[in-house]
This record gives sequence, structure tokens and C-alpha cells, in this order.
Amino acid sequence: MSDETPPAGAFRLARVAGVPVYLDRTWLVLAAFIAWSGWQAGSGLGTGTAVAYAGSLVVGILVAVLGHEVAHALAGRLLGFRVHRIMATLWGGHTSYDGTGITPGRAAGVAVAGPLANVALAMLGYAAYLALPFPGSEFAWSFVVLNVLLAGFNLLPGLPLDGGQLVESLVWQVTGRRDRGLVVAGWCGRLLAVGLVLWFVARPLFLRFGDSPDILSLVLGLVMAWILWTGATAAINRAPFERLVSNVRLEDVVEPASVVPLATPLGELPRDGRQVLALDDHGLPTLVLTTPEGVTDLGALDPRTPLSSLVLRLPDAAVVDVGPQPTTEGVIRALALSRQPLVVLTDGGVVRGVVTARRVNAVAEGTQRRN
Repeated sequence: MSDETPPAGAFRLARVAGVPVYLDRTWLVLAAFIAWSGWQAGSGLGTGTAVAYAGSLVVGILVAVLGHEVAHALAGRLLGFRVHRIMATLWGGHTSYDGTGITPGRAAGVAVAGPLANVALAMLGYAAYLALPFPGSEFAWSFVVLNVLLAGFNLLPGLPLDGGQLVESLVWQVTGRRDRGLVVAGWCGRLLAVGLVLWFVARPLFLRFGDSPDILSLVLGLVMAWILWTGATAAINRAPFERLVSNVRLEDVVEPASVVPLATPLGELPRDGRQVLALDDHGLPTLVLTTPEGVTDLGALDPRTPLSSLVLRLPDAAVVDVGPQPTTEGVIRALALSRQPLVVLTDGGVVRGVVTARRVNAVAEGTQRRN
């Protein structure tokens, strides 16, 4: 299964193994730049050859990027993940999948599949280079170089690159903690970003002191460094979430709940300590009993007060259908994304309980103290 709703600003190209492949409109900017570069490189060989070379570069980079991402998607499917979509954008490509149940080995398997696909494409390109006459052989050779560079760059050891995911998996496997893997691989990514700035920006300015720098190289270096830095920073910022997931068992944070009619008087509500919920107009358990501001004890209120005057309405996103086998990661992620003090867990519409941020933090802190 995969997501059918196309992302904003993208259109679907195809489906591969049931996974939709999208092309973001920003990729057209990259295509225009590649076409211009190809035209410049082939202009000395005549107009026809220059046009053909520009077109081959555009098609080549699209095939290389999508081949890379399709390999990630197929590896994810083979390893049991639910793959949502494949996207080609101005910044390259991205494969979105649900990583619930991921392990260091499975993460590494998905990561390495992309560069291996580019190696395979480079080998096909080299075979074409040997078989085709000029200028087709030159087009094929460019395809070889493109895939080798893409594979090599992605294998650099820092997030968000595939090599960084391999570093994350290695540290995760050795330490048993994914959050440490994210921090180590994230800082490696930051170091790579600094290295790109030094190589593409500082180095040319130093070597060509007094001369006009190559503006294109400077811009490309800064853009690549920015992509690496932001991706690495996002990984480091995700580490506390992964630490929380590793320190919390779902059965330790789920609290019982009772669903009662909205018109129930306060005096008739259950007194067993369960969280009291009511159904909204759509039949969702989004109405949560709360203590009004300025009131310290609900028992001090008139027992005839209807529940409807004491409820807080949660957004629909705070009701999570967890299915028969809920995962800690999925529930805590929903709690974080909903930005609510609690989420309601349901299974086929039946309430299974609630999870509060207060309870999750208390359990996580207790686990950390014991460790």
C-alpha cells in the first residue's frame, strides 16, 4: 500500500511496485540548469550534437536519481516497510517510508541499495559506451560519470546521505542506541558540510586571491553544504525523540479511559480514576473531561453539571487508530505531532486508552535514572 494523495506542486510520473513516483515542479529548475550546462559543453560540436547532449544529460540525471530512489523503495518493500512515495526534487530525490520496526541491519539495507543501483547503472552505461559510436559513446560516458559521482557522494559518511545512515546503523548496532547513532552521523554530516565550504568556497578564493572566483562553483558548494548541514541538524534534533522511544514501553504509558454520554451529569461520572471521554458529532472520542480554570476539585462543583460543559475538544489528529499491535514509536510520534497533552488510542473505533505527555515523560525519566 502507498499514499495516493500527490504532494503539493508535484505530478505523478509512474508507479513502481505499487509505489507512486512523483516529479516536483522544482526539479524543472534543475533540468533547465543541466540542459544549459549540456548545451555549453556540446556547443563546439554543432547545434544538433549540443541539443542531443543537453537532452541526454537531463534524461540521464533523472534516470540516475529515480533509479537510486527506486532501489531504496524496493529494498524497503522487501524488508517489510510501508513505502509511501518516491519524489524527485530540485535537491535530488527522496523516498518516504514508514520505519516502524526498523533495526540497524534493515536501515543499512535500505541505505546501501541506492548507491548500489547507481553502480549498476554505471556498468550499463559503460557497456553502452563500448558499444556505441560517437557521439553516442560520449553520452554514455557522461551517464557513467554521473552515476559514479552520485554513488560516491551518497556514500560519504554523514547524514542525510546514505553513507551517514550506514554510520548511524553501525553506531546503533554497537551501542544499542539509535539516538547515539543519529548524533554521531549528524555531526559527521556537519563536518562534511564544513569540508564542502572549505573545498568549493574557501580554497578557490585562497588559490585565486585577487582573481574573480568561479561563481557557479561557489554557489553549488554553498548549496550542497546547506543541504548537508540542515539534514544533519535535523538528525541531531531527532535524537531526543529516539531516546524517548527507546526508554518507554507502550504498556507502561497507556492509561485506561471511560467513554460516557456527553449529557452525563458530573455526579454520575465514573470515580475509578479513568480518563473520561465523550464522543463528538462525528462519533470520535475527542471530548475530554477537564478541570475548569480556577477550580481545584471537580467534587466542589454542582453534581448536576453536565459533562458537556466540562470538556475540552481535541483535534481529530489526537485520536490514533493503533490497530491490534500498537507500537511505542507510532504513539509517541502522534503525541508529538498532535501538540496536545494527550492522545486517544483506538482499535477499529473502540477506545483502548489514552497516552499523556506527562506520563510519557515520567516513565522516560524513571527509566533513565535506573540506567
